[in-house]
Amino acid sequence: MRPSGYERGVEILLLFFLILIVSGVIGSIRRARRMREEQARYQEELQRQAQDPDAPQDPFAGSPFGGLFDALFSGTGMSRSYTLDPETGQWVDISEVQPEQEPEAEAEPAANGQQPKRATKRNRKQPQSSMFGSLGGMMGGDGSGDFDVESPDDLIDFEDVGGMDALKQEVRDTVGLMLEHPDEAERYGIEWNGILLHGPPGVGKTFFARAIAGQYDLNLIHVSTGDLISSLVGGSARNIDKAFDTALQNLPCLLFFDEFDSVAQRRDNTPDQESRRTVNQLLTALEASRDERQLLVMAATNSIQHLDPAVIRPGRFDRHIRIDLPDAEARRAIFETELKDRPTGPVDLDELVQRTEGMTPASIEKVIDMAALEVFRKAAETNENVELDTPHLLSALERVGGQDRPTVEHWTWDSLVLDPAIKAQLQQLQAVIEDPESARRFGVEPPTGLLLAGPPGTGKTTIAKVLAAQARASFYPVSGADVMSKWVGESEQNIHRLFERARENRPSIIFMDEIDAIAGRRGSIEVHDSQINQLLAEIDGMAGQRGVFLIGATNRPDQLDPAILRGGRLSRTILLGLPDEPGRLQILRLHTARMPTAGVRFDELARTTDGMSPADLKALAQEAALAAMARDENAETPSVTHEDFEEALARLRGGSVAAPAAV
Repeated sequence: MRPSGYERGVEILLLFFLILIVSGVIGSIRRARRMREEQARYQEELQRQAQDPDAPQDPFAGSPFGGLFDALFSGTGMSRSYTLDPETGQWVDISEVQPEQEPEAEAEPAANGQQPKRATKRNRKQPQSSMFGSLGGMMGGDGSGDFDVESPDDLIDFEDVGGMDALKQEVRDTVGLMLEHPDEAERYGIEWNGILLHGPPGVGKTFFARAIAGQYDLNLIHVSTGDLISSLVGGSARNIDKAFDTALQNLPCLLFFDEFDSVAQRRDNTPDQESRRTVNQLLTALEASRDERQLLVMAATNSIQHLDPAVIRPGRFDRHIRIDLPDAEARRAIFETELKDRPTGPVDLDELVQRTEGMTPASIEKVIDMAALEVFRKAAETNENVELDTPHLLSALERVGGQDRPTVEHWTWDSLVLDPAIKAQLQQLQAVIEDPESARRFGVEPPTGLLLAGPPGTGKTTIAKVLAAQARASFYPVSGADVMSKWVGESEQNIHRLFERARENRPSIIFMDEIDAIAGRRGSIEVHDSQINQLLAEIDGMAGQRGVFLIGATNRPDQLDPAILRGGRLSRTILLGLPDEPGRLQILRLHTARMPTAGVRFDELARTTDGMSPADLKALAQEAALAAMARDENAETPSVTHEDFEEALARLRGGSVAAPAAV
């Protein structure tokens, strides 16, 4: 009887397992024999070393691949250097030849007698050319692992920092005393573990840290995010250890962490275990270096609220120094410092200081660099000595911000016909926008907003444009349609982005037309409450941000939320009414100044246009001009007559009767 298919499959499976067992036994026997041979070889090597103790010990001598391992891990056996001998025509091995160092050239004094600027020299450790180094590069790296150490001779000091006098004095009175008198500080039991510099971007946090290192003769190690973040698990924590070890090897030293919020971010907001491990290692390293008085740890961040609370608690980064926008005296010092070593002509610092209100030191430096580049280009083209003066700096100042700095055309106060008292208030606001320090000299904060209320067509938008043009400010006109969105949270984001753009392009004026559509009373439409809250929060944030001014316009001030009209927000309200007869006469003469009028009785028109707004009077002048064009298009000397104005007035009031069509 033949075996069935099932029985044959079972036999094949048993045979397969039998083969596996036999193969395993044979492999075990071979491995045991190989281990005995390696053990014997190792014993022979030990006996040889015992007989000759002066011979260099090779950890791979007992291995059958010892020679290969020596070449891989030595760092020198994998590469050789050769050169061609011109006499023999053969290649010569020069791997062991040490290159001769060229003598350093002495710095020559500048031709104009000024001291040349100190160049920044950086000493970077050279990585070993081993297999692990090559594999590390191919695997994306473990961060850099090597940190630049800058000598204090190559750094700036407090004399090179324009302004910041209060910050300099604060540093001298605190950490400066500890660095200059460490023994006395230890006797009084004073410890200082870290300094955190925080403030808006571009205010000079990194620049000030470099000045501290140069002022107190500290080596500087500048650690950026790219030096720490690693693609390998645990690599970021190891790089933090390397940074502290490098600092301890180069005492006295200032270890500076830039963009600190990307390294020490809040652990409760991220599920990433690598980020948690990095913060934990940073805390451990800070505690371990607490007793080293020659090591000063500093960090800089734009948003202190994003840092982990354990990092900035007392005993770690326990000294917080805010670097804010420069005031008038600081901006003057920045201009003097930046222009000191440049060929300059007459420069009106007063106007430049006034025009740069709300700008960061980085932005001011950019203005000066742009102006210097333009002067250099002219000097190269003409082969003449062109100096940097006020027109060049003002021209560069106009170009700063690019397309994201919207301005208005040249509107003047002559474009408005207003009550003298109202015009005086607006001109006073213009002076405060241009120079907020003028308000502080009287012990008050500059206003942050203005509400223009009145019937339609009374010139609210024109007032905002004139104010922006005369104050040389960026102008951001928005309406309810620009802000409101049907998506949840999108309206709040639009408001935040609007104010963020205005802060980046200071001085700025935000004009919200029909503000009652954006900031109406809360409670009537529940979905709008969150956007009103966001608007109020942004206005409150402007109190500490000089150079941003909010103007709201509405026909219905009673519909606004009361919170927006309190002090510190839209604290001033200007009511614009309809013009009286002398005002209407001035408006008519203003809008017809460029018209070829003939026999127009403006006094009579001013009396008959009672109740009309400035916008209606402007439309009246335009309609009269169109009527004159329709009356006689081919006239050699065009003119606008009184009859054209009467016809235009009839059209605007709806009294014109259409002529019957010709058949």
